Amino acid sequence: MLEASLAVISLFLRERTSDFSVKELAAHAGLSERTFYRYFPRKEDAIRPAVDASLARIVSDMRAVPRGKTLREAMVEALSRSLTEENALNWENLLSVLNETDSLRAVWLQILTNAELALAHAAAERLGLSADSQRARLTGAILVTAGRLALEQPSSAGRKRDPGEVLAEYLDLLGPTLFEEPADGRGPVRRSPPRRSRQRRR
Repeated sequence: MLEASLAVISLFLRERTSDFSVKELAAHAGLSERTFYRYFPRKEDAIRPAVDASLARIVSDMRAVPRGKTLREAMVEALSRSLTEENALNWENLLSVLNETDSLRAVWLQILTNAELALAHAAAERLGLSADSQRARLTGAILVTAGRLALEQPSSAGRKRDPGEVLAEYLDLLGPTLFEEPADGRGPVRRSPPRRSRQRRR
């Protein structure tokens, strides 16, 4: 399934479109139409194995980063590493294809939702939280969204910045509290809101 998925994606990337029949996709992947449908109920599902594997590698790489580093640093390193691998997906071109049709967008959004859960579990392990805690779930959602935006960044003056560098900047905008292990193991530090000065009535 993974080999067939990679073959389909390579065709999409080469032609910069997903406008192919199942017969054409099956032939390109070296499968019969019957086998193709057994693997992929809809042609849009053919992207799942390869994209899922790429995102799973990011989660795995994030877990492998030494615990001495923060969650933010772990995520930035994992994303940067996944994009420099020899067999890395060409995300810049792939994302334009994934947003080509409503059906592909729906599959892509489901993949991102699954990635949020996986990253929530990985974040919970690093931060010492319950995987179903609100903080872990929020962290997973933010990491996926920030990572997606880093991959989708527009070129500036014809130059594409390193997505890991852009991701680091996005996460910095959120401040450190969400991505640091709680000192007391209970959650982020709550800061009291600043008091408003009362104006005396005259």
